[in-house]
Amino acid sequence: MPNEPSVVTRPDAAHDDEYDELAAFHGIERERLVLIHPDSHRDAPAWGPDRYADVADQLAADGWQIAIVGDAPDHGRTGAVLGAMQTAALFLAGAVTPGALPRLIAHARLLVCDDAAASSPLAAVRALGASGTPQIVLAEHPRDTGSDTIVARARALLSSTGDAHPGNPFTLHMPATHESA
Repeated sequence: MPNEPSVVTRPDAAHDDEYDELAAFHGIERERLVLIHPDSHRDAPAWGPDRYADVADQLAADGWQIAIVGDAPDHGRTGAVLGAMQTAALFLAGAVTPGALPRLIAHARLLVCDDAAASSPLAAVRALGASGTPQIVLAEHPRDTGSDTIVARARALLSSTGDAHPGNPFTLHMPATHESA
């Protein structure tokens, strides 16, 4: 079932404050932020969560800060992408207000999303003219396009984004369990 459309509004001072609070709370690093928006606004998503996770992991290994965004924090697709990842990522699903979304996308270095259907937040941001952020829309590629192809395209787009730069890669490690004596 398609997601409910998000209402995206024109940015104003109140929405700037919402974005600033979101960025400060989550530690968003604008110069290395890559957004992954796996929610589909179609009946058949272009990609499954494991393929998104592969792209996100490869870009995170390059040092890009990955943020998973979507319409709701409990939505299966956004959580499944995060769960399939081997590296750390910000989980912003449901945390981004419709007013802060245009600024978040505008500050990102790349957006990888499932589709740009008329009901999607991406389409609404495009309609507002709020983003010059490079985008990879997976529904615009053949269904059998591999994640390595998308990663190569992402790297090419990221290499041409001016002041963007990857940081040091990091991996989320779980602490080892120790048996008490």
